[in-house]
Amino acid sequence: MPLEDEGFAAAHAFESYANWLIPGRLMLGRYPYIEPSRCGSREQGEQQLRRLLEAGITTFVALQAEVDAQETLRVGGQAGFLPYLPTATLLHAAMGAPPGAEDLEGLRNQYLNSFLPPRRKQKRHAQEQAPARGRLHFARFPIVDLDIPTPELMEGALADLRARLGAGERVYVHCWGGRGRAGTVGACALAALYDLPADEALARVQRAFNTRGDDGRASPETPEQIEFVRQYVAANPP
Repeated sequence: MPLEDEGFAAAHAFESYANWLIPGRLMLGRYPYIEPSRCGSREQGEQQLRRLLEAGITTFVALQAEVDAQETLRVGGQAGFLPYLPTATLLHAAMGAPPGAEDLEGLRNQYLNSFLPPRRKQKRHAQEQAPARGRLHFARFPIVDLDIPTPELMEGALADLRARLGAGERVYVHCWGGRGRAGTVGACALAALYDLPADEALARVQRAFNTRGDDGRASPETPEQIEFVRQYVAANPP
């Protein structure tokens, strides 16, 4: 979609804490749960996670060096960041389809069988139409706040993103504020996926970020991050 297209903002807008970069596929945003600046309650954190899951997000990619991976982050959190993996997993399960007959049949045992009605034969078409239960995915490519990644880390992050998007996952890439590190990775991803010049990729990241209404702030955040995008794209032609 051209940058000047009147529908660009509508296609990329989501909430004040996040925006689509590739509509329906890749989203950039803030830390999605309780963190030191803008999300201070579990209620707000759960609301944010629920909105992301309702939008179809299946994968969370963290870019923060200051916070451990979600799988190992302690319950009490770290530096004011509480883990979102448990809450997201519970919300995702609650939003899924109810257990199928096959799952319920698995609860039987020899004792219970004497009290339960005979097993029913399931119709083939009903089994085929039952929705598959997906699972959430979590990944991490740590970058120091306000800093730039190494080219090797960026290469790994882009390879991971390409594979996940190719597999049909809907990806949420976040740092703390969702504009510096996330914008840097997002710009490099656009350039790599769509063979865009660095400056066009950067312009698209900024235009999409502006849909959050975040006081005209820049994304990527620092001159060094912007220059990294230009140098990385120049050094990695399609």
